Amino acid sequence: MKPPAPIACAECRHPMHAKTSYSGLRFFAHAPHAPDCEIARQGESEAHHLLKFELASAARDAGAHAELEVRAPDGSWRADVLATDPAGTWRMALEAQLSPITAPDITARTERMREDGVTSCWFSDRPRPPWLGAVPSVRLATADGGGLVVAEGLVKFTGSGWGVPPGVSLTDFLRWVFTGKVLPHAPRTTLWYPLRQLAQVWTAPPYATAEDTYLVEEAKRQRELDGQRARFQAKAAKKRAESDEKNAVSRRAALERATKADADACRLHGTPAGQGGRPRS
Repeated sequence: MKPPAPIACAECRHPMHAKTSYSGLRFFAHAPHAPDCEIARQGESEAHHLLKFELASAARDAGAHAELEVRAPDGSWRADVLATDPAGTWRMALEAQLSPITAPDITARTERMREDGVTSCWFSDRPRPPWLGAVPSVRLATADGGGLVVAEGLVKFTGSGWGVPPGVSLTDFLRWVFTGKVLPHAPRTTLWYPLRQLAQVWTAPPYATAEDTYLVEEAKRQRELDGQRARFQAKAAKKRAESDEKNAVSRRAALERATKADADACRLHGTPAGQGGRPRS
């Protein structure tokens, strides 16, 4: 529009204007020379804006109500996107985290929201965010045909470890999260993909149960192996003891024979016992 519509940032009141990304996504951005407001400090980049709007759009497609830049009543936190159940039974912050942050800091921010009854999930499209898995989180990637898919952080149990389900869209992932079909889980077996082990992942409750069953069966198998090993060791120890006893009996018998032979030789030659040999001529 000309002149531009009177749109301003809710944080710093600096003018903002409408933009359209190369993929056709519409969003608002600060006009040039914006002050250093909190929104700008926490990722006022086009990539951050795009990811926030992708999260909001996917949340709405997944059946939730979504608002951007929602603050806590006391100002202790601000959600990039606050997704809520239309019935008002839950609230979840969807956080676009592209700038560097430490695992302790992101954990503290997650805890502040949780204290107000707001769960959260953190998203990044960076190759190796170091905080991934420290809190409920996933890494996103762009699919070949466009659109965002979950590349890391969503797993399924494959019998003895965890694998990655292929091509789960962001909308499907959020729909599963909102309906409780996937939950945060601390894996206790290996994640079978060439990335890294994560302390926390998203998975379906039946997969978590399958891991529990596998671990119980593994513990039973280990106990059986330990029992077999203990029985084998006991049997081997018994055989060694029997062999040692036979050797001791054999040595005693040999000593007795040698002693008797020495005594017989002494009697025959008139030599005092224990001094064997031939008598002098």
